[in-house]
Amino acid sequence: MTTKMKGVVVVLLALLCGAKSFEYPCTYTSSSGDYYDLSPLSDCSGSGYSIDGDDGTFNINICNNVVGCGGQAASCQDGSYNTGEPNHASFSDYSGGKGVVLTYNNGDSSGCPQDRVTAITFICQENATQPQITFTSENPECVYNMQIISSYACPTSPGPQLQVCPINVYLVPHTHDDVGWLETIEGYYTSEVRNILNTVLESLVANPDRKFIYVEQAYFWRWWTDGNTTDEQRTQFKQIYANGQFEFVIGGWVMQDEACTTYGADINQMTLGHQFLLNEFGAHPSKGWQLDPFGASSVTPTLNKLAGFDAHLIDRVSNKAMYASEQMLQFEWRGSPSLGDKAAIFTEIMDGNTNAYCDWFFAFDFENNPVNSGNVAQYAQTFIQMVQQRTPNFKTPNILAAWGCDFQFQNAVPMFESMDLVVQYLQQNYNTTHINVKYALLSEYFDAVKSYASSANTDFPVNYAGDFFPLDEDLYWTGYFTSRVQLKGEVRVGEAVALLAENLFSVAKLFPKQWDTQSAFDALTKLRLANADAQHHDGVTGTSVPEVVDMYYNDLKGGEAASLEVVAGITAAYISPADSTQTPTFNADLSDLLNLGSQPVPIVIHNALSWSRTEFVALPVNTESISVYDNSNTLIPSQVNPAYLTNSTGKYTLFFQVTVPPFGFATYFAVQNSSSASLVQSYVVEPGQDQVIENSYISLTISGETGRISNFSNIMSSVSIALDQELQQYVSLHSGAYAFGPAGPSSSLSSSPVPKSVVTTGPLVTEVYQVFPCDEATESYAKQNIRVYKGSTDQNVLSFAEISFELGQLPSAREVITSFKTSVDSQQVFATDDNGFEFNERQSLYGSPIESNYYPLIYAGFIQDDNVQFSVISERSHGATSLSNGQFEVMLHRNPDMGDGFGPGLTDTTIVYPAVRLILDTPVNSKLMARQQPLLMNFPLVAMSTTASGSVSDWISSYEVSAKFLTAALPDNVHMHALYSLNATTSSNTAILRLTHLFATGEHPEYSQPASIDLSNIFSTVKISSISETTLTANKVIADVTDNTIVLQPKDIRTFLVTLVAV
Repeated sequence: MTTKMKGVVVVLLALLCGAKSFEYPCTYTSSSGDYYDLSPLSDCSGSGYSIDGDDGTFNINICNNVVGCGGQAASCQDGSYNTGEPNHASFSDYSGGKGVVLTYNNGDSSGCPQDRVTAITFICQENATQPQITFTSENPECVYNMQIISSYACPTSPGPQLQVCPINVYLVPHTHDDVGWLETIEGYYTSEVRNILNTVLESLVANPDRKFIYVEQAYFWRWWTDGNTTDEQRTQFKQIYANGQFEFVIGGWVMQDEACTTYGADINQMTLGHQFLLNEFGAHPSKGWQLDPFGASSVTPTLNKLAGFDAHLIDRVSNKAMYASEQMLQFEWRGSPSLGDKAAIFTEIMDGNTNAYCDWFFAFDFENNPVNSGNVAQYAQTFIQMVQQRTPNFKTPNILAAWGCDFQFQNAVPMFESMDLVVQYLQQNYNTTHINVKYALLSEYFDAVKSYASSANTDFPVNYAGDFFPLDEDLYWTGYFTSRVQLKGEVRVGEAVALLAENLFSVAKLFPKQWDTQSAFDALTKLRLANADAQHHDGVTGTSVPEVVDMYYNDLKGGEAASLEVVAGITAAYISPADSTQTPTFNADLSDLLNLGSQPVPIVIHNALSWSRTEFVALPVNTESISVYDNSNTLIPSQVNPAYLTNSTGKYTLFFQVTVPPFGFATYFAVQNSSSASLVQSYVVEPGQDQVIENSYISLTISGETGRISNFSNIMSSVSIALDQELQQYVSLHSGAYAFGPAGPSSSLSSSPVPKSVVTTGPLVTEVYQVFPCDEATESYAKQNIRVYKGSTDQNVLSFAEISFELGQLPSAREVITSFKTSVDSQQVFATDDNGFEFNERQSLYGSPIESNYYPLIYAGFIQDDNVQFSVISERSHGATSLSNGQFEVMLHRNPDMGDGFGPGLTDTTIVYPAVRLILDTPVNSKLMARQQPLLMNFPLVAMSTTASGSVSDWISSYEVSAKFLTAALPDNVHMHALYSLNATTSSNTAILRLTHLFATGEHPEYSQPASIDLSNIFSTVKISSISETTLTANKVIADVTDNTIVLQPKDIRTFLVTLVAV
C-alpha cells in the first residue's frame, strides 16, 4: 500500500503488518539510555510511504525493503534509483530532543559524486498516532533528508520488538529423476529410482508430518507395476496420498523439454501420465514444476492452464537477478495472447542459482554430515540465511524451500531424520527467528501465496513477453535445438505414426468383424511409451550419452513398427468382404513395391489429417519401367527419377499424384511395364548456365555463376526476391550437446564453393541434385536435392520448393547450416515458433554473440517486410536465427566433437537427412501456408503395399479401394489433434477427441475467425453417443455438451470425452 501527498504530511493508510519478516534491526538505545522501537512504522507489504521531494518522488520503508526498486532498497527515487539500503543502515541520536536518526547508505552512485544516502529523522510527539512525513532537503552530494513525526518515535521500555512479521517457509522435499540421460531409463530405475520411492514411502509412513512431491510417471508407473513392489507398499502409498503427504506435480510421463517438442507431443505425454494417475488414484495434478528444461516456452504454461493447473513454476532461465531485484519472480503469464485469461496462469521463477532447484539440497545434504545436537544450530543458521536472502525478492511472506535434486533421497530415512531436527529447532526458536517452517506440498505453498495476495490486494506483473529463450549459463544453450538430428527426426516420425494408428484404432474397434483389439492396443501403447519417453528434456534434445540416445531411437523404431502393423491389419480388415476368410498382408516397408514383378502391387495411401489431400508421393522402387493406375483402373501420370540421396531404400524414386479423403485412405496400383521406360533423363549443369525450375505457382533460378539459388518468385502473387542459399559451416570453439559456441562467423565449405549440379526434369517434378565441395574431406559431406512439383492444380503441392539434405560424416568441430540471404527488408526482426503453436517475434541483436541470437524452430520460421514473407518449414526441430537484414539461417547438423562442461559431450558422425520447404508469398497469404504446410510435412501420407494375385480390375471388384472416416473435411483452420482410445474393449469404446484452432487472433483475415463443427455427425463409420468437455488431458469433466455444434476460437484447444458406437 502506498500513500502520497505533495508537501508536508503523509498519512500511512495501514500499519498492520502482513507477515513479512524484518531482516534488519529496528530498535536503538541512545547515548542517554533511551530505548526506541520503530518497528510499528514499517510496512511489511513493502509498499511503504510515498512523498514528493525537490527532485522526484521517493518511496521509503522503515527497517525493511520497499517494492519496485530492487530487492535491497529501503529508499527509492522515481522507481529507478536506490537511495539507500536497509542492510547498510545506521542509527544515531537526534540532537533536537527526543527522537532518533535512521540513515540508509550504499545507494546508487550514478549521477552523484558518492553513493546516494537517505537520512530520516524521527521526532517524538506523543499524540501523533499516525505518522507525519516531511521531505526536508537534499544536497549536491545526493543526501536526501526526511522527517517523520510519530508517537512511535518516543522512548519506550526495553523489551521484545513490538512488531514482528514472520516468514512462512514451505519446505518441499522432491527428487528430479531424468527419464534417461547418463543411464537408460531401466538403468536409472533399477539402480536409483526404485530406492527413492521405496525409502520415501517408508519415511512418510513413519512420520505423518513429512511430505514429498513427485513428477515423472515414467518411473512411478514402473514402480507401481513392478513385481518387487509389494501389496503392502501399494496400500501404504494410497494411505499417505489420502493423508495429503504426497503430491503429483505436473503428472506427465516426463518433465518434457520446452524447446524441441511439438505442442501435440507435449499434450500426448501429459495425457499418458494423467490418465494413469486418474485411473489408479483419482489424482488431478494442478501445479507445474518445470525445474530442469533449458529455458522456458510460452506454450507450456498455456497447456498447463488448459490441463486444469492454477500455478506454474520454472527455474532455468536467464537474468534471474534482474527479475529478483524487481520483485518479478512471480507474475501472471499469458503465453497465448489469443486465449487471454483462458491461458493465464500464476507463475514463479525459482529464486537462487540458475538451477536453483538444487540449492537447498546442496545446503542440506546430510549424507556425510548428519544433524546432531552439536551442529543443528549451525544448520538452522544456514537455513535462516537462505530465507533472508530470498525474502526481499517476493511480494508475499511465503518462501519456497525446494529440498531435493537429481535422483536424491535414494536413502530417504536418514535424510528426513536430519531435516526433522532442523525443522524442530527452528520451530522451537520461532520467537527469536520469526521463521515459521514446515514440510509442505507444492500446492500448499502456491495456495498460501495466492491467499495472501488476495487478502492484501497484492498485484503481480503480467508477462506478455513470450518465452525465456535462450538460456545463458556462461555459454548460450542453443546447440541442443539441433543436437542429434537423427533422433529429432525419428521423434517426429513417431508422433506421425501414432496419430494415424490411434485414429484408425478408435474407429476400427467397432468394425463388424471380430479381431484382436487387445494386442493392437498393446502395440499402440508401446509407441505411446516410446513417444512419451522421448519428450524428456534429455531425450529429444539430444543431450544424453550415446547409449541412451540409441535407446530412445530404437524404442521409437520398435513402437512405430508395431503400430504400423496395427494400421496394416486394420486396412486389410476394412477392405476385405465381411465373409472373407483370408485378407491381404500389407507391408509398411513397401517391400512389394521394391520387388515389383509381374503382378500388380496395390498401394494404400493413408491420410491421418482431417483435410482432403492432393499431393505427390515419392516411393522407392528398383525398376524404371512402371505404370500407375488409380482406383477406377485409370492410368495416371507418373515419373521415375534416380534416387540421389542415400537414405532411399530403392535405386529409383517413383512419383505420382494422389488424392486422399480426410482421415481416410485411397488405393493406387503399380504395374511393371516392360514396353516403355518411364525413367526421366538427367543432365549435368554446365558452368555459367542459369537454370530455371518452376511450375505455374513458383519459380527458382539457379545461378550459372555461383551454382546456387539466386532468385525465388511467386508467379501467382507477383512477388519476387533475390535469394542466395548456401550450405555453410561454423567451427566449434565452446560447443557441446547443450551449448553452441562458434569460433567466429560461418563460412563456405570450400574456397571454391560452387556446387556440382545435376538436373532431372519431367512432367511431374524437377529435381536439382547438388554436391557442395568441402576442402576438409576428399568426399563431400554436404549434399542437397532441390525439388519442385508440377503437373497439378493444387496450391498445397505447387506453393513450395523442398530441399532435402544429406549431411555427414562431418569433420570434427564442424556445425553445418543452410543460409538464406534474401532481399527481404526484415529490419532486424524474424519469427520462429514455440512448440509449433505460437509464433514469437525475435529481435536480431547485431553485434552480440552469434549463438545468443539462436532460437528453436519447430515447425516454421520466417522473415518478412510489407510486401513479402519468406518462410522455412521443417520436419524436425532446429536452431535458427537471422544475423543480418534479409538473412535467415537454420542449423542442420552438428559435430562439435567436444564437451561444453554441462554434461555429455557431443560427437555425432551419423549421416542425416533433414528437409525444409521454402515458401514465398505475400504476408497474408503466407500465414495459411505457415500453419498448414507444417502439418502436411510432419504428418505425411503413409503408403503400404501388398501383391495382388490377379489383375487391377480383379482387386477393385474384390476389395474396398477407399475409405473416408470423417463425413466431411474439417475447416482449414482446424486440426483434429487426437482420437485416442482409453481402452481396448469394444463394449466401452471411450475415446479422447481433441480439436485445435490453428490460427491466432488477427493472424489472417479469414482463417483467424471462429470455427464451428457439428460433433454429432463428424464421423462416417461410427457415431458419438455421449460427449463431455474436459480438461486438456481428459482427466476432469468441465462441462456436459448439450449443443453438438461447438465453436473454436483462435488458438483454442478443446478436448472431449466421447463414447463411440457403430453406425
